[in-house]
Amino acid sequence: MSTPISLDYTADRAEELRENIQSVQADIDQAVGSSGSGSKPRLVAISKIKPASDIKALYDAGYRHFGENYIQEMVDKAEVLPRDINWHFVGSLQSNKSKLAASIPNLYVLETLSSTKVADLLQKSLSSDRTTKLNVYIQINTSSEDSKSGLPPLTPDAEGGEVVDLAIHVIEKCPGLNLLGLMTIGSFEASHDASKPNPDFETLKSTRKELSRILQEKGIKDAPKEDELELSMGMSADFVQAVKEGSNSVRVGTRIFGERPKKVSKAA
Repeated sequence: MSTPISLDYTADRAEELRENIQSVQADIDQAVGSSGSGSKPRLVAISKIKPASDIKALYDAGYRHFGENYIQEMVDKAEVLPRDINWHFVGSLQSNKSKLAASIPNLYVLETLSSTKVADLLQKSLSSDRTTKLNVYIQINTSSEDSKSGLPPLTPDAEGGEVVDLAIHVIEKCPGLNLLGLMTIGSFEASHDASKPNPDFETLKSTRKELSRILQEKGIKDAPKEDELELSMGMSADFVQAVKEGSNSVRVGTRIFGERPKKVSKAA
């Protein structure tokens, strides 16, 4: 029998978490001010491997957007935490876990969509009593690293591509899904070099521009315009740069919750 999940937290831990997230928010506000964009991006607290009590402490402080990397962990936490939390799934979703993801009534967005197969399974598995569409970001592998998931970015003046095909499929064949935007996980090198514009962020912005253009040229009904497609980019190491470059949603974990324990490999 599994141990019940506790939502109890200490006053010291709650204060630590509040101070951490307020520090991140202050950095975001400063970046918004220096960029002159005027629009404040969404701050998603990535709580993977951290206890549900940490999330409850931040929830009680007024925060509502939280992200997880492992679908079963998200399901377990969502069952015991308040239903007005907006969950972001930011890990790779295996097709056989699509039904599990769709079962979370307050899953706000799947940030890592990269196949029509998963899109169809989500559409098929969505609860009939869900009152809103499930938002999805298409994940783009902007750094072209083999270790990263996602579809290839669009090149300037492209006429099509996997991203376009998936976007059209979501718009035309998945009425329960809403194409909210694009997402990327930048390369380590680019994320730790603030001396110049981040090439991954530039590529994501360019892909959004090309995707919007192609959808309009193809006459896709209800296709979102460029400024209607969000960009989810920026993590603990590079969210300030991401905000300056126009991110609509940043995903911050370590800066808020602290370092995560290293996975210990079992001896053979």
